[in-house]
Amino acid sequence: MTATAHRLLLVRHAQGSLGTDDYDRLSPTGHTQAERLGAHLRGIDGAARIVRGGLRRHRETADSIGDRQAIDAELDEYRVDHLLTAAFDPASGLGMTPPPPEAMADPAAYLQTFLELFPEVLSAWQTERLECPVNGRWRAFDERVRRAGGRLVEAMAESDTVTAVTSAGVISTLATVLLEQDLDWQRRLNVALYNASVTELHRLPDGRWRVERINCVAHLPGDQHTLA
Repeated sequence: MTATAHRLLLVRHAQGSLGTDDYDRLSPTGHTQAERLGAHLRGIDGAARIVRGGLRRHRETADSIGDRQAIDAELDEYRVDHLLTAAFDPASGLGMTPPPPEAMADPAAYLQTFLELFPEVLSAWQTERLECPVNGRWRAFDERVRRAGGRLVEAMAESDTVTAVTSAGVISTLATVLLEQDLDWQRRLNVALYNASVTELHRLPDGRWRVERINCVAHLPGDQHTLA
């Protein structure tokens, strides 16, 4: 990093407990990922200023990085399960065919199926063809992510490095805004982000953003590269 650039680290939480009664808690693999992530970030000054969402998986991940944490609930993720349920409801009018019952009962085993389906679901939500009472409108989600991003930028005025621990939907949306990408790019990044990955953006003196790395998991061994 150059002396005149400020660094924003967008960190996806470590693996949650998909397929259990509480996805929001880290799995055993997730705890190991978080420990490796923490050691990596402390080595590059990533613990200097930590801002995290209010979800349990955000907290458990951030706790492995450092103690100086601020909480911003506008970094919380939307509910993917409710978007899927709404999309598969015949009343939605989308005509989407849900995966077989065994996939719905064991999403961890059929993760690839859901990852392939989700960009289409997300597109329907973003274009207001899908209504989801739990998540509200995409526009409202996008607006709160932008507000949280503004506060992260403000925090960068006081610290050269700010680390935000959040989720894939938030990271992909904020990166899309800062890098001036389109929503197709956002959807592709959303389903590609690994658990405990680091996306590093530098803010230059003229206000432009430069990408240093996206979805980096070099700090994790291959058998710990997980998508949910």
